[in-house]
Amino acid sequence: MADLDLDPETFRQAADQLDAAKDEVQGLLDQFTGALEEFADAFGGDTIGTLAGLAHQACTDGLTECFTTNIEELADYAQNLREMADVHETGDADIAAMFDQIGGEIGT
Repeated sequence: MADLDLDPETFRQAADQLDAAKDEVQGLLDQFTGALEEFADAFGGDTIGTLAGLAHQACTDGLTECFTTNIEELADYAQNLREMADVHETGDADIAAMFDQIGGEIGT
């Protein structure tokens, strides 16, 4: 089996990168939805315009929900990476303490 090197700091860096990506996607979504709002009243008040406006709103709502869910998932992934880093760091410290204790007990 190849060596396995888990570096908690790398996990944290990856989490920071996911947070940055999340913020970037959120900014783009905010820009996009802002631009779409300019067209909200562009369809007119007649029957066809009303139907087109409803379809436009349904598409906008679906798109916003999709991106919002993905943004939330990125935040969750980042948090999970930070928790994994903490768990590995704590585990490494606990194991090192056990070896120190064993070494002390056998006189090394």
